[in-house]
Amino acid sequence: MRREEPQQGASEGIRATTMQAAIMAMGLVTLPMLLVSFGMGYAMSLGWMDVEVGTHVRVGLITAILTVLTHTTTMFYFLGTGAAIKAEVRERNLDAVFLARARAFKGAFFYWLTFGILLIMATAMIGGGVHADLLRPNPEAGRSMFAIAHEALAIISLVVNLVALIQTPVNIARNNRLLDEVGETRGGEAGERLEL
Repeated sequence: MRREEPQQGASEGIRATTMQAAIMAMGLVTLPMLLVSFGMGYAMSLGWMDVEVGTHVRVGLITAILTVLTHTTTMFYFLGTGAAIKAEVRERNLDAVFLARARAFKGAFFYWLTFGILLIMATAMIGGGVHADLLRPNPEAGRSMFAIAHEALAIISLVVNLVALIQTPVNIARNNRLLDEVGETRGGEAGERLEL
């Protein structure tokens, strides 16, 4: 006699899939890296700590790459689950409300992810310009336009990326509930889950 294991619904936690765990782990590394890179820039410019420009540039570049990787992985995960929901709705002629719900929360979330990617890339590129400008010391000229633009972009980028990272687990939980509800329409076992 075969003993059946109880199935865990996706809405019971973030640990439901390896992909979700990877996204959460990347977010947990990206979040402090954003704060450290931002703090290093201000500490360096205000003379609070003895931080070299090269160190800030390296940490900033790693942070930018990690942020872009985290957000794109998150987007692809949600695109994949959205495609699975769309296929189920079309193949089994389910209520289109499932698609509308998926589009509603993913649409707004994707704006945060997209702008987070674009802003962190612009911040890193302009930061390279600031670094190049520092190689031509001209104390009488004051701060360059590169430095002002880099600082403004860094502030905006930090806020947008923090919002995107904080929204990630919330949207994963919403997505899991939606996947469970679509899976439950199959009849069969209670709590059957839609898988990718």
